[in-house]
Amino acid sequence: MRTLRDLPVKSKSLLWQLFVSLSVVQTVVLFFAFGGLLYVLIDGRNTYIPDGVIKIAKEAVRTGPSGLSIEQTPELEALQRQYPSLWLVVSDDGGRSARYGAPPSYYRELAQQLAWIGPSEIHSYEERSSYGVRIDVKKVDGRRIHIMTGGASRDDLGRWAAVVSGVISPIVSIPLILSTLVIAPLLIWRSMAGVRKLAQAAAAVDLSHQAVELELDTVPREIRPLVAAFNEAIDRLRTTYIARDQFLRDAAHELRLPIAVLMARIDTMPRSADKALLRADVGRLATLAEQLLDLQRIQAQGVQRMPVNLCEVARDVASEVAPLASAQGYSLEVDAPDEPVWVSAEPLSLGRVVTNLVQNAMVHGGRTGTISLRVVRPDTLQVCDQGPGVAEQHRERIFEPFYRAQPGEPGHGLGLHLALELMRRQNGRITVDNLAEGGACFAVTFEPVPRARLPIAAETALAPSMS
Repeated sequence: MRTLRDLPVKSKSLLWQLFVSLSVVQTVVLFFAFGGLLYVLIDGRNTYIPDGVIKIAKEAVRTGPSGLSIEQTPELEALQRQYPSLWLVVSDDGGRSARYGAPPSYYRELAQQLAWIGPSEIHSYEERSSYGVRIDVKKVDGRRIHIMTGGASRDDLGRWAAVVSGVISPIVSIPLILSTLVIAPLLIWRSMAGVRKLAQAAAAVDLSHQAVELELDTVPREIRPLVAAFNEAIDRLRTTYIARDQFLRDAAHELRLPIAVLMARIDTMPRSADKALLRADVGRLATLAEQLLDLQRIQAQGVQRMPVNLCEVARDVASEVAPLASAQGYSLEVDAPDEPVWVSAEPLSLGRVVTNLVQNAMVHGGRTGTISLRVVRPDTLQVCDQGPGVAEQHRERIFEPFYRAQPGEPGHGLGLHLALELMRRQNGRITVDNLAEGGACFAVTFEPVPRARLPIAAETALAPSMS
């Protein structure tokens, strides 16, 4: 089953889609605002003084102890040839000034007050281009210089675009970009908090427990129909799940009596090879019925873990299944240290896990050799056989109920599946590998218990519960 973490990376993010859509809309709005402002402001008859003229004028200004002057630079000379009527007036805050060319009489009085005038422009119609004036304030040699320029007006669409951009950028563009890159993603992320909480709740839904509905109040109104449909689907699945569990539980109970009667009748038969085979087959059937009941019980009960000695578990299981293993041609050995190896687990569930692994080894171990129960510090118990082992491509699927590697081979039943479920409930894990000398080796690993947390008489107290 695929989980939320298994979703492909290429899946589209709703947050990203909203962010991109908002960015596109804002870009289009800004484009039309820019174009609309140009349309309103541009008058085809107006003329403007380009920025290049001001730059050349600034580079020609010279400052000194005696005052200001304008040097005839090559650039200024070229500009004079392009605009024969070009004139300049420069002034500083101290009232010192200098002129270049011949300013018109109607601007001479304005030029005398230049030190008190900030950046400004007077646009003229093309037929009166000499009326066009531009005033800029620039730093020259660390001094603030007011530069008044005239006689160089022309029709310049680029200049108007620059003017409009200068107006739009600080007033509209910067807040718009800031809201797009920072504020909008933050607001979208916060608005999706309910969806993220809902996803966590959906991931925690367990059909084997009591009804749990996803909350509708935590998600946006547009998503509520989807959540409501999910709740209805969960209710239907839970109803089916409960009915299936009840059927399996009842079927397992009903099978126990016929199996017991059949086993008793087999016991009355004369000793023969057929009797041994029948007894083994009926034993497997009885085990399957018990496993069905165990599966239902572990799904209905809670987990109560405590310190458990793995060595005691291995010895108890070995003593319980030794007669059956011997009857099927196996020898059974336990390799465990003398000192306890404590893990955090359910005593009864842990015993069932190890018993199922031993029974699986007896079914698939080739009916010969030794089945070993090995306790490995600090938290592992291994069940190994000397059979053909488990092919790598089957090592995960053998934990599926009734999985068969090849048609016609005996299935693995519910034993390994039950063991896997029990280990998951105890925060443990189960793995399988092949030994170098041959045979399969199943390893169950638990959470170790620090010695500091063990009671003084823990081993003595737990021994009765393991018997």
